[in-house]
Amino acid sequence: MRFIYTKTFFRAFVLFVAVAGFIILDATGFLGFIKAGFNKTYGAATYRTASAASGVRQIFATIFTIKNLAKDNASLNQKINELSFENARLQSAKVENSALRKALNFQEDSELDLIPAEVIMADPTGFSQLISIDKGANDGVRENAAVIASPGLLVGKITKVSGSNSEATLITDPKILVNAVVAESAARGLVSGEHGLGLIFGLVTQNEVIKVQDRVVTSGLSGDFPQGLLIGEISSVRSNSSQLFQEAFISPAADLKHLNFVFVIK
Repeated sequence: MRFIYTKTFFRAFVLFVAVAGFIILDATGFLGFIKAGFNKTYGAATYRTASAASGVRQIFATIFTIKNLAKDNASLNQKINELSFENARLQSAKVENSALRKALNFQEDSELDLIPAEVIMADPTGFSQLISIDKGANDGVRENAAVIASPGLLVGKITKVSGSNSEATLITDPKILVNAVVAESAARGLVSGEHGLGLIFGLVTQNEVIKVQDRVVTSGLSGDFPQGLLIGEISSVRSNSSQLFQEAFISPAADLKHLNFVFVIK
């Protein structure tokens, strides 16, 4: 009888009553409402949790996709840059080969004794009116020899020679003076450089006829430059009847800023 009054008995009794109560409630159907409410609440919570987890997975999947796309885009850009570089190199080689073929054809057709040379250094700013070529005394180059570009365009003259290369001063340098004649009217004068800005055709008497687009060529009087080399074309004329001489400005026939191949006249 003492067992009835113990804590163990009391706990077992309470558990029995609770189990019996759940059985009775379930049998009467009342427990179904509680289970339905629990399932509804638990299901909604489970759905929200699953939706949140799916959203997080979707965010991470999007991040990884963007990262992969950025990596692929960087790789494609690198390939595009490489192809652009290769295309530019091929185009440059094509232009250079074309210029070389024209130069060689000019050398074959020209009656002048020419030494072909490649320009190895030039000032792209035009501040220095000098170029260096890959031919020198060992190749027969001499000082004061005329330098031309195909087809017979005057470039300048050799001013410094070493064994394997030389230095030429362009006709746009004021130190270079060229005796010249106008092809259309035979007007004579002296061509000098204007510090890389162009050429001046001076010492032309007022009775000579010169006009825009007239071609100016070497006269051959000085001996430094053979007769008939094209210097350029008259771009403007400045004349004043009160002065003894008239003056004209000449645009050089040779593209002096983009010289690749030239010829030295022996």
